Amino acid sequence: MSATAHDVWVFVEQRNRKPADVSLELLCKGRKLAQAMAGTLKAVVMGEGTETLVAEAFRFGADEALVIDHPSLRQYRTMPYSRILSDLVRTHSPRIVLFGATIIGRDLAPRVASATRSGLTADCTDLQIADISYLRKEYKGLLLQIRPAFGGNIIATIVNYDQWPQMATVREGVMPLRSPSNERTGKIVEEKVEIDDMPMALKLIQRHIEPRKVNLKGARVIVAGGGGVGSKDNFKLIHDLAGALGGAVGASRAAVDSGFVGKEP
Repeated sequence: MSATAHDVWVFVEQRNRKPADVSLELLCKGRKLAQAMAGTLKAVVMGEGTETLVAEAFRFGADEALVIDHPSLRQYRTMPYSRILSDLVRTHSPRIVLFGATIIGRDLAPRVASATRSGLTADCTDLQIADISYLRKEYKGLLLQIRPAFGGNIIATIVNYDQWPQMATVREGVMPLRSPSNERTGKIVEEKVEIDDMPMALKLIQRHIEPRKVNLKGARVIVAGGGGVGSKDNFKLIHDLAGALGGAVGASRAAVDSGFVGKEP
C-alpha cells in the first residue's frame, strides 16, 4: 500500500468504556509524530457508547476521531475488530498506525498488518520521525521504530523505506503521558460499517475478571529479584526489603520458573 496522507492513527483500546492508559500515552506521542510530518493525528475508536472515549482522545491530542459505535463491539473480539480496522486502513491509507503492546494489541495489530500487507514492529520503546539516506536515495519523514533486540543486549532501529502504513506496537509506560487539555475538541467521523452481516465466530457469554494483587505500574518503588537469589527462602529477603521501603515486589522469569516466587509475588 501507499500512504495518501501524512496521517498518524492510534487505535484507542477501551476497558469498560474507558481508554487504556497506553492508548492515551500513544496519543501524546502521536501528536508529536504528526507535527513532525505536518500531518493529522486520528484516533480510531470502536465500541458501544463511545462518547467518553472520543472526548478523552481529543483531550490527549487527537485532531479527528474515526468512530465505529455498535453493540456488537462492546467487548473486543478478534474477527470484527480486525476486519473493520483492516477495511479502514485500506480505505484511508494512513501513514502510521500505532497500537498498545497489550494482549489486545498483540492480537489485533499483526492481523491488520497481514491483511493490509504492511510491516509491523513489535514492543517498541521509542518512536521518532527522521529523514533517511539509503543507497543514494533520500527518504523524507520516515518512522524510526526503536526497540530492544537480542535479549535486550542492543537497541535496534527499524525503518520501512517504501511500504505503508508503518505499524508498531508500543509498550505501556514508556511514552510520557502529558497533561490533557480540557478545552480541546476535534472532528468526529462516524464510519459506516455493516457489522450485523459479519460472522462473529465467538459469542461472549460471561466475563470474569480477577484484580491484580500486585500493581507494579502504580508502585513508586519496585524491589525485584532474579535467578541469582538462589532459593525460595532467600527470596523472602526481597519481600522484607520491599515491605521496609513501602514498595512492590517484582521477579524475573528465571525466578518464577525456578519456583522462588509465584507469578503474583
